[in-house]
Amino acid sequence: MTTPRLLRLVFCCAFAGLGCPAADADTFDVVRLVDKQEIRGDLVTLAPNAITIKDQADGETRDVAIEQVAEVLFGGEPEGLRGARSLLLRRQPGAALDEVRRIEQVEWDGASDLVLAEADFVRAAATGLQATLTGMDLDKGEQALRDFLQKHSRSHHVFESQHLLGELLVRAGRFDAATAAFAALDKGPPAFKVRAAMAKAGALYERGKFAEAEREYDTAITLATQSQDTLTTRQRRQAQAGRARCLAHQDQAADAVKIVQDMIRAADPEDRDLLGLAYTALGDAFRAAGKRQDAVIAFLTVDLVYNTDPDSHAEALYNLVQLWLESRNPERSREAAQALETSYPASRWTKALDKAGSPG
Repeated sequence: MTTPRLLRLVFCCAFAGLGCPAADADTFDVVRLVDKQEIRGDLVTLAPNAITIKDQADGETRDVAIEQVAEVLFGGEPEGLRGARSLLLRRQPGAALDEVRRIEQVEWDGASDLVLAEADFVRAAATGLQATLTGMDLDKGEQALRDFLQKHSRSHHVFESQHLLGELLVRAGRFDAATAAFAALDKGPPAFKVRAAMAKAGALYERGKFAEAEREYDTAITLATQSQDTLTTRQRRQAQAGRARCLAHQDQAADAVKIVQDMIRAADPEDRDLLGLAYTALGDAFRAAGKRQDAVIAFLTVDLVYNTDPDSHAEALYNLVQLWLESRNPERSREAAQALETSYPASRWTKALDKAGSPG
């Protein structure tokens, strides 16, 4: 079969005299790493634990551990698929599905099996994530993820899909099934074992089992300490924020505040997602301690400065709605509610606000 990559190379050779580049950016596959580096070349194999790529720069074949991979871009993939994946990474599943639907059939003609498998993942992951965020069509989302895992059991997206499935099952209140889904991550590299412990902790936290959740966060921190890779180190900090939240809900708010403040001091100032998570946890701890004004400042810091992570930002806005009402500032409360409903209409925090009743 003639591939889109080959067609581009033939075209460029035929019209080399017209200035066509010898190696167009879309000709090669690209593996983007979590440390922002890129490896450009030709993919050799994709597997749950690692990706192998022949580096275009020196011709060497390189194995990349899956926990070091931020994203894989496929040479010849439709631009719409690339855009949909980007939207999915930003947790905008509805927009991602719309982007895939807009891809014309001619763009799929001659697509490689790897590109078609990637399209299957984006559709399944977006369907599952949308169900998780909205609480609607949960059965449809679960089926989409399970179908992908069955069809592509050796995909480099296996562990990511298992994690999404677990999150969906937590949203559905099926905690035993969620625990089984998260347990599959234990078969992965350290970063995914840490993620599994954190996911289990999150499920327990959602059920109000704070002592049990704290133990799972402790497990995540212990596992992460044994590994030095960038992603696992970052996850350890996320687990510390989760542990602090558990302490805050067990009458240990002062300890929780100290943990998060230490975490903020040690964080990279450019890591806005992590700092958003940290300041949200700090606001939660201050609320538990009865320090309303300090909580407002923490949540405002998320809203105004560290607002790149949708879930942390939505949670901060939700808390501000309540805190402004408690402070007898209904106008500010209405502004926060409007910002939450407008920016994150599908968020669980917007659903919680709707359930509680928006400030009138």
